[in-house]
Amino acid sequence: MPNQHEFPEVSTVWLRAFLEVARHGSFTVAARTLGWTQSAVSRQIASLEGALGGAPLFDRLPRGVRLTEAGRTLVPYAEAVAESLHGAVRELVALREVAGGRLRFGAFATADAALVPLALGAFRARHPEVLVSREEGFTPGLLDRLGAGHLDLAVVSTTGRAPLETFELHHLLDECLYVAVRSGDPLAGRGPVRLGQLADADWISGSARPEGTLLDAAL
Repeated sequence: MPNQHEFPEVSTVWLRAFLEVARHGSFTVAARTLGWTQSAVSRQIASLEGALGGAPLFDRLPRGVRLTEAGRTLVPYAEAVAESLHGAVRELVALREVAGGRLRFGAFATADAALVPLALGAFRARHPEVLVSREEGFTPGLLDRLGAGHLDLAVVSTTGRAPLETFELHHLLDECLYVAVRSGDPLAGRGPVRLGQLADADWISGSARPEGTLLDAAL
């Protein structure tokens, strides 16, 4: 008999056989429904009874079986387990078909301004049942969230010193960046400017913390 402080190990196969016998009141009909032999169903029930302490779950009658008090007590719990498993299977199928579940993603500010709204609109048109949540941040923070499992994907920038090598990257686009300088500045009117030429310049930053931004790459 199992220790009262321990949970017995119960197979879902045993519970499935138990529910079918309880539903039909017959080992024979349950075996036919499951596609098993009657002896196989009997073995599953015997194993379940043994795991639960040996109390019989069915009274054997001249024709069929009837639930005992122990069997009637077990029915709602077995049904709850079966429904939980069915629910898990439904959600897994929905995830595989992208017909349910949720998508958690993050993006840096400029991606949120143009790229993300277009991509999000297209995704929702294709997969309206998926619950989407979004957050905005700098690349290092987004990667920390991604690595910790709080995000499923992140739109990040390759500028700065974020540890990109530890993640799987998919190239989306290359952005053209423009430098605003005062009139008469030596760089005004020139062609492409290398980032190193701006390292000692005064910058205007949208945040007091430049980590993960283009400013960080110029330091």
